[in-house]
Amino acid sequence: MGTPMKSFEGQRVTLRPIDVDGDAPEWFEAMQEPDMHLWTANHIPIDVDEVRDVVLATYANHPDIFAWSIRESKTDKMVGIYWIGVPFISDEHRLVTFDAQRIAKPYWRKGYTKEARSLVYDHAFTDLGVEEIRASAWELNTNSCLSMESAGFELARLYPRFNPKYDSELMEREYVLRREKWQQLNGKPC
Repeated sequence: MGTPMKSFEGQRVTLRPIDVDGDAPEWFEAMQEPDMHLWTANHIPIDVDEVRDVVLATYANHPDIFAWSIRESKTDKMVGIYWIGVPFISDEHRLVTFDAQRIAKPYWRKGYTKEARSLVYDHAFTDLGVEEIRASAWELNTNSCLSMESAGFELARLYPRFNPKYDSELMEREYVLRREKWQQLNGKPC
């Protein structure tokens, strides 16, 4: 159920379903960067087996998410992972999904996340019929907050939540992006 149905091609990136065995060595290498883990609940993996058997296998086989390997189009190098939740009906009776991504540090702030997000959101809003996408970030994770805001996300709420990595309560920002706003910002018919 959570397996992505198709791949997507952009100028910089190609998104394709995760290949657990094939992607493991490249993703292990990317995840050795400590900055990749500052705001996540995970740690630097100890070996390729952990990346393959725990990280990638979870993304690839989780029944509640669609996950893609983000590949640099010109080199086919794995540069990240993108996932969205399988759409569900919310309390407000809207079809929604959740979103998250990880991009290797050498590709930060170079348009890779923006293009991957565009491919995934076009799929979610157009093919899956999603009405809104929700995402969250720790308030101190300025880059993630600014990235979401530049994509059209609006702050829905700010609330305290315990962060086990920092062993303290921090503020988390929950964002919402509605289909109409995405379409307006990206020149799509409403």
